[in-house]
Amino acid sequence: MSDLLTERTPPVIAAEINTIKQQTSKILLASAVEVGKRLKEAKALLPYGEWGKWLEESVSYSQRTADRMMQIFDEYGAKLLVSSEDQEMSDSSPVTNLTYTQALILLGLPEDQRDAFIAENDAGSMSKQQLQQAVYVRNQELAGKEELQKICDEQKDKISKLSDERDRAKKEATDNLQAVWAEQGNVLKLQRKLDVLENENTTAKHIAEIENESKLLKLNLSMSQADARFELITKGLEELFVAIKEMAAADPDACSLYIAHANQLMTKTINKLTRIEKASRAASKVQVNQVIDVKD
Repeated sequence: MSDLLTERTPPVIAAEINTIKQQTSKILLASAVEVGKRLKEAKALLPYGEWGKWLEESVSYSQRTADRMMQIFDEYGAKLLVSSEDQEMSDSSPVTNLTYTQALILLGLPEDQRDAFIAENDAGSMSKQQLQQAVYVRNQELAGKEELQKICDEQKDKISKLSDERDRAKKEATDNLQAVWAEQGNVLKLQRKLDVLENENTTAKHIAEIENESKLLKLNLSMSQADARFELITKGLEELFVAIKEMAAADPDACSLYIAHANQLMTKTINKLTRIEKASRAASKVQVNQVIDVKD
């Protein structure tokens, strides 16, 4: 009666055929799961070396076909082989809408990604070509994420190594500072000796010698401090330049920002050094004039 009410046209007939094909393919998937289950059972019972012979003689399967069906069972069996009481729960699983061909194609995805992919893309309604393309794209995305994770892990390793180097540099700076403090203690001792000599009205020659010695020690102290800080700053700048260079490929905007900050720091440093140099020259001229006045 329904056939009489429906106009029989080629599109209607094609739709019916495609529906039957899809239903048949779903039945084929369920059958493949059942066969795969039994193949695993048989393989476990057969003596070593008899598996291939048994397949050929008993069920006319190649080992490749058997392996594929057992894989179908391993991947989909738990979701398709359910009792009639669990049928409603089974129907809610995305796997139940797949055909045999779709199930084979989806084996190309990691198991933990498969259900989400089926639900997100309505894989059960896709053609073979569409599904193959979608699986290929997803695998490319997963490969890209893995590569990014690898790069991220490498960067974390570099950061860890740089942190260790920084800590070593800090320790070296602390050791240098302790040496500077020791020199400073010697300077203070000499200064006290000078004070004693001045109080006792020691000859000007001895006072001048001690003053010169004190000045030399102070100069050595300043040079030691400058050397320690210069080494620390030089190493820090080298690490900064390496970090900025590595940042250039990963984050050009952040790289530009750090370069701008570095340029500002360099400019301020040059300006300060220029002012110090001018002050030093002015002080030197004053000392020369004082010497000339004394001689006159």
